[in-house]
Amino acid sequence: MIKTSRVVLLLLFLILMYAALPRGIELLNGNYLFGYDQGEHFQAVKKIVVDHDLTLIGTQVGGAGGFFQGPGWYYLLAIPFFFTGGDPYGAMALMFILGMLTVFFVYYFGNKMFGQWAGIIISLLVAISPTIIAQSRFIWPPFPIYLLSVFFLFFLYRTFQKCVKFFPLATFVVGLMAHFEIATAALFFGQIILLSPFLLLKKIISFRYFIFGVFSFILPFTPLIIFDLRHNFLISKGMVGFFTKNQDLGHQVTYLYFMKMLENHYYTFKYNFISVFSPDILHAVIFVLLVVGTIIIVGNKKYSFAKRMFVFYLAVSPILFFIISMFYIWPMWDWWIRHLQIYYIFLLGIVLVVLWQSIISKVIILIFIVVFLITSINNTINLYKHDFNDYGGTNKIKGKLQAIDYIYQDAKGEPFGVLIFSPPIYTYPYDYLFWWYGEKKYHYIPHNEKKGTFYLLIEGDPHQPWTYRGWMETVVKTGKIVETKTLSPSGFIIQKRIEEKINEDP
Repeated sequence: MIKTSRVVLLLLFLILMYAALPRGIELLNGNYLFGYDQGEHFQAVKKIVVDHDLTLIGTQVGGAGGFFQGPGWYYLLAIPFFFTGGDPYGAMALMFILGMLTVFFVYYFGNKMFGQWAGIIISLLVAISPTIIAQSRFIWPPFPIYLLSVFFLFFLYRTFQKCVKFFPLATFVVGLMAHFEIATAALFFGQIILLSPFLLLKKIISFRYFIFGVFSFILPFTPLIIFDLRHNFLISKGMVGFFTKNQDLGHQVTYLYFMKMLENHYYTFKYNFISVFSPDILHAVIFVLLVVGTIIIVGNKKYSFAKRMFVFYLAVSPILFFIISMFYIWPMWDWWIRHLQIYYIFLLGIVLVVLWQSIISKVIILIFIVVFLITSINNTINLYKHDFNDYGGTNKIKGKLQAIDYIYQDAKGEPFGVLIFSPPIYTYPYDYLFWWYGEKKYHYIPHNEKKGTFYLLIEGDPHQPWTYRGWMETVVKTGKIVETKTLSPSGFIIQKRIEEKINEDP
């Protein structure tokens, strides 16, 4: 037993070390995506940490007139923001830590539920899954849900063991998800509603703990509830408006429209499954393994009720989530169901351990794992070949900072303004970077008026040059053009202009 435990610990250490390789690319090269979303979120975090303007709401959902996600993502980002003085690199370190914690906790909980070898296999599969690796390489709010879903699964398993105190913990985790992707929390909420009668009738939970579960689910929504009460039920009205928009749509949901939405949701779920594992050639084999393994485990009473129920839950969850999603009669996004990728890996890890019986099974499974590893190693090598040295054009942080440096250095300490053209229209990432990087390094934040010396900072698109040219010819018509420069390798276009007089509207 001691020998086996040491072997398992060594394997876990090696898995964690390997998991860090593809997840740490942006930490090593210091070049990461910093676009519209990141700029908007960091502006919100700046208000919290620097301006001491605490918020009760997060990102808006559904555009104008919609509602809001919880503010938890902003407060989570506020931690690295505080310690790094606003450097977005701190958030990249946070995403890396969340990814590594996901790999560790799937082992920890997998070990507690199905034994140490199940934990090892599950953590290995999470470590090498291409789509889950992205969790650590991109500052994006839906990604913490990977880690939250691991805790949810363990709390639900303990609930199946009739440890009723874990049910409120499971529902609390679901409520937390609303701070990162409210659509995911809504899908989970629908699933819990479907599961609750079964849990109550089978006396897995008592009615009292069911009520506790409802309150613990609501608890993370407290900031949103307070905001709603303070602002004349703005969120409630936004939610009603969001789900009743195009009021005539109910009359327009024809058979063809419904089939189109069914197809959209189907392909979203399909992509969610096939993106978990690599190589593609194994997808059909994995699907068969999951189906056969589920039947074997659920139908074998040598396994405890909790184990059989947990496996059954993992297997039927995609179906339940798909049924619930059809109540949303618009196209859905794949990140709403990223948690299912953790489900598939848990289920596959459990099935592989259960099928580890005969010599033939062992050989097949070992070949299976070796193929996964070889593919993963090849993918990791390719990531370092291509992504490590990828400058990222206008999308990544180095390109943006290069453009900002060029403007400041060209201005030679003289006052200047900057007008920015970005396809998303809003200039959040540049506004933030001029505040954090420009002011910190050059002790000056440029104005955004067409007076004196001013620069046009343009995200050039060689495939659609008319977009920024039209902006230059209509929005920015004044000023003598001094110089136009295209930066390499980012592709930013910077034009220097001088306007002797302040333009005033008639």
